[in-house]
Amino acid sequence: MRYTKLIIFAVIALVLIALAVYTSFVRMPKCQTFECYEENMRQCKQVQYLNDGEEATWRYKILGIQDGACVVEVTLLQPKAGELGIEKLSGYSMECGFPKGIVAYPEKDLGSCHGRLKEEMQEIIIKKLHTYIVKNIGEIDDTLQLLVDGKS
Repeated sequence: MRYTKLIIFAVIALVLIALAVYTSFVRMPKCQTFECYEENMRQCKQVQYLNDGEEATWRYKILGIQDGACVVEVTLLQPKAGELGIEKLSGYSMECGFPKGIVAYPEKDLGSCHGRLKEEMQEIIIKKLHTYIVKNIGEIDDTLQLLVDGKS
């Protein structure tokens, strides 16, 4: 009987400790508005925010300060119909680092980011740029020729 009470007490204590650890370190508060996200990013406080944009839905997780930068994990949750060509990137993530006090849409500044999502987005951009150059090589050549002739 005495050991049973001790075991029950130990189990309850472990559950309470696990709950305290979860709420302190694992669970991340969520922002419902961009203003909330903006304020927390400015201070680099850990929060999550869903940015439901026209071309995609992104999840931002502010992870905190690492190596002097405010690190934000960006995950592409749902690409939407459009010309971007990012449909196959759903679920990919990248981490972006910004100076403390700076607020930004991380996916718009790939130079501050690293990870699979960034690499795949850059590949799409390069392919689109290549296609544009190939389609418009004549116009580009004419424009360059005008520039050269104008400077001669």
